[in-house]
Amino acid sequence: MPERILIIEDEQTVADIIAINLKLETFDVDVALNGTTGLAKAREGGFDLIICDIMMPDIDGYEICRQLKADKDTRDVPIILLTARTEVENKVEGLEAGADDFMAKPFNFSDLVEHINMNLDRAANKYTTDSLTGLPGNIDSDDALKARVLTGEQFVYILISVNNLRPYREVYGDSRFEDVLRFTSRTLTSLLKFRGSEGTAYYLGGGNFSVLTGPGEVERLVGNILDEFDLGVSDFHSHEEMARGGVTTFDRHGGMIDNPLMTLSIGVASNGHREIRSHWEAAEIAREVLDYAMTFPGSKYVMDRRKESGKK
Repeated sequence: MPERILIIEDEQTVADIIAINLKLETFDVDVALNGTTGLAKAREGGFDLIICDIMMPDIDGYEICRQLKADKDTRDVPIILLTARTEVENKVEGLEAGADDFMAKPFNFSDLVEHINMNLDRAANKYTTDSLTGLPGNIDSDDALKARVLTGEQFVYILISVNNLRPYREVYGDSRFEDVLRFTSRTLTSLLKFRGSEGTAYYLGGGNFSVLTGPGEVERLVGNILDEFDLGVSDFHSHEEMARGGVTTFDRHGGMIDNPLMTLSIGVASNGHREIRSHWEAAEIAREVLDYAMTFPGSKYVMDRRKESGKK
């Protein structure tokens, strides 16, 4: 059965555009044009994911998140907030209310679909240990990050995303797709072990990983991760694809699409140079710089180096 998605958006045109495009992606879509109706529909149950605007006249997206995440019947449903605001501080407010993800307006629709699939994968993979990669899952990652923030000790939180997995899976199938995830898992764990790091790697679902570690030579670690991935991932592509620099797939009309080779993007957040008040904030900072890393061609890491005003 197709996944059911609820759109809570008070702008009729925006809601219609999102709904039409999601239906083309074979999702089962329902729409609520205000927060009150959306909250009622969400509580009726049966939805796999909710897309919710923040700024609405009756109930804003923050309050909808708080109420749904406080209810045992709806707390596990992923919520993506739509906002025109991009500052980390505003995102932290949404994350503390319980939101799972953010999309800033205006957005590219393919990016929205990617975020939807990532959150659906995460929701389906909330187990302690992932049977495919052998790594602890996203609940353990959140708990470990939360504990590190509460102690006040210095930490480095690394978000890692394997790019262009979907076209690779379309061409090579599930078995080879799973091999890529296992290879990425082995790369992370072997480098952490080789370097004697006390860090731990986690699998978050949807081709996304995290590493929680202490300070010290972090740039060398993430640089080695990129180098090892780029070297090893060539074994998963054909010689023709490596020479051409891409993977060919076909759209629904039979047209050819050139997709980039698989790469790795990394975002790094740390409380070594700035105060981080919650594990939500740490995750959002890492996500923000990861998104920036993903704008570059090839494999890339970006470290958050910003300092808060007045902080030395």
